[in-house]
Amino acid sequence: MENKYSTVFFDWSGVVADDSGDDFIEYSLREIGATNTQIPEIIKNEFSQFMLGQISENEYWGKVKNNYGLNVDDSRIGYFNNWQGIKPNIYIIELVHKLKSNGFKIGLISNIISPVRDIIKQFGYYDVFDKAILSCEVGLLKPQKEIYELALHRMDTIAQESIFIDDKKSNLDTANAMGFATLLAKTPEQIISEVNKLIGIK
Repeated sequence: MENKYSTVFFDWSGVVADDSGDDFIEYSLREIGATNTQIPEIIKNEFSQFMLGQISENEYWGKVKNNYGLNVDDSRIGYFNNWQGIKPNIYIIELVHKLKSNGFKIGLISNIISPVRDIIKQFGYYDVFDKAILSCEVGLLKPQKEIYELALHRMDTIAQESIFIDDKKSNLDTANAMGFATLLAKTPEQIISEVNKLIGIK
C-alpha cells in the first residue's frame, strides 16, 4: 500500500537538537535579576519580538533593561551563542537522511532568534532540510496557523500528507487541527521509533 504521507516537518529545539532552550532562556533572565513574575512576561513580549525578527539582540536586551529595570550590560551581547542546542542530534539527522532516501520531503519549522539562526546556518545544519521555515525570517511564530500554512505552501504539500514533530503540545494542537499527523517529541529514540511506525519503514 502506498504511504499516505509525503512530507515530514521537524522542529529544531527539543527535536533535531536535544536541548529545548527553555531553561537557557529562563537562566539568561534569572542571571540579570528577573523575577518569577517578570520572566514569563519577557518571554511573551520582548523575546517573542526577538523570535519574530522584529528587534535585534541589542534591542532585545535594551528593552529588557528599560522595561523591567534589570541589570543588563554590554557583556550580554552574544550570550545566546553559548546555547547547547545549536548542534543537532546525530541520530535524528540519520533519520532525516533515511526519510529523504525513501522519497520523503523534509521541512523544518522553528521558532528561533536570529543570532542562533546565523550560527546554525554557518555550520550548514539547515542544509539537510528541503526548506527551513524560521520565525525570525518569516515574522510568524508557532503555534500561529499561518506559519504552518506557509510551510505547506513552500513544501508544495498538504496537511493531510504531512507529519509534524515538536516537543511542545501547544505547537502540535494547531497542526493537528489542520490535519497534520503529529508526534510529541520526548527522546531521540522515541522520535525515531514513532516516525518509523507512522511511515511503515523499519
